[in-house]
Amino acid sequence: MTEKIIVLAGSGAGFGEALQQRFKEGGYHVVAASRQGAGHQHVDLSDPVATQNFFTELDQQGQLAGVIHNAMQFHRQPFLESDADTFQAVWRSMVLTAFNVAQQAIPRLRAQGSGTLIFSGASGSLRAGPEFSAFSSAKFALRGLVQALEREHSADGIHIVHTIIDGLIWSEKTQQRFSGAQEPKAMAPQDLAEVYWQLFQQARSTWTHELDIRAPRHHL
Repeated sequence: MTEKIIVLAGSGAGFGEALQQRFKEGGYHVVAASRQGAGHQHVDLSDPVATQNFFTELDQQGQLAGVIHNAMQFHRQPFLESDADTFQAVWRSMVLTAFNVAQQAIPRLRAQGSGTLIFSGASGSLRAGPEFSAFSSAKFALRGLVQALEREHSADGIHIVHTIIDGLIWSEKTQQRFSGAQEPKAMAPQDLAEVYWQLFQQARSTWTHELDIRAPRHHL
């Protein structure tokens, strides 16, 4: 039997681990890719050639069933202290990686007439706060890219979703990054992974293309 492959693009501790566990339980072969490696397949998804080589290698392992794009670079800094290199690096981490992944995934999914692509956004996809000029501009751009992909390729049988994760996901990194973070006011990684699983299972007649997911009484 040909294995059904799920790619986690930009997978880390916490939510990434929960996604791996949930989709493995669902019978998928999960391939996690990140720039740092750290137990995952090391690949720079901002490099189109490296991304193409990565997907070509996956073709030898099985059939692509979908991609979850979580690649991001969190950045918070006053605008006048920011520089162009940092601005571009944040954009590359979230938007260029999504572009490169979609360019490889869509032809494969279109050829089989099925598959799911989920791109993770944030509260910054809808509203930009002070010191989030680089982060929010990239998240705004990602949302626009996903909307265009959905309107162009849904007819090919590809379910394309943009999720707005409006709140904190509980993890060790969250605790380090946000000193006031409280677990009761954050999303549980396993619960969020279950939402993503359900998106993959949706019938075509009732596809969700954008989903706003909010933590309980979150304060950012």
